[in-house]
Amino acid sequence: MTINVSTYIVLIVGVVFSLLFTEIVGISPFGLVVPGYLVLIVNKPKAIILSLFIALLTFFIVKFIIGKVTILYGKRKFTAMVAISVVFAFLFRILLPGDYATDIGLTTIGIIVPGLMANTIERQGFLTTILSTSFLVAMTFGTTLLIQRVM
Repeated sequence: MTINVSTYIVLIVGVVFSLLFTEIVGISPFGLVVPGYLVLIVNKPKAIILSLFIALLTFFIVKFIIGKVTILYGKRKFTAMVAISVVFAFLFRILLPGDYATDIGLTTIGIIVPGLMANTIERQGFLTTILSTSFLVAMTFGTTLLIQRVM
């Protein structure tokens, strides 16, 4: 299903819901911008699965390989998560045939999202993060559908 609402509106609604949820409940989604991004690619399940795969791969590499040979905390750990996920997104873009990488969202913001996801998984765990993000994606999606009807 394609949402005919401006990308900006979807992202803003996602960020506002994410911020409110984080402030009220104290649990972060994959990143403030991620629920809105996932709504934008909701009709591309392969993109969502690949983003989650890259995020988990990044998490395991940073935590169990890089984290064992260097001290990672705070901004260093966040930088490592984003950098490793960008490398994986780049590799998938090279390895996947034709415009497949573009079709499944490995461009622009889609390159950064797996790093945000990996960082949040590391901070608060997979289950908590996936449940909070799923809830916020549903809220953002429903709200954008309502906005679309009003416009």
